[in-house]
Amino acid sequence: MIWRLRTFLLLLALAGCGEDAAPQGEDYGNLFASPAGLELVAEEHPSGWGRADCFFCHPAQRLHLVNRSGVADLDLEFIRNLVRNQGEASCASCHGTNGVAP
Repeated sequence: MIWRLRTFLLLLALAGCGEDAAPQGEDYGNLFASPAGLELVAEEHPSGWGRADCFFCHPAQRLHLVNRSGVADLDLEFIRNLVRNQGEASCASCHGTNGVAP
């Protein structure tokens, strides 16, 4: 009986693996439409405000996959390369300090 339950749970877990759809990444809508634009403010980022470890909540591989800005020529590949090369240090150049002292 236990092995059937374990097998069922394993199959259920495996059924959730893999996806044919194109990755959509994290969706925060059009950040340019936010009160401070791309720059983060405490009111819009309460649980992460003051944290320097951006990738803890926002894994790099899920960022900047889809252009939701309305800017037709936004170079997402350039932005992804910047994030890949500079890591979390790249975040502040567009999104401000997030309440972290420099």
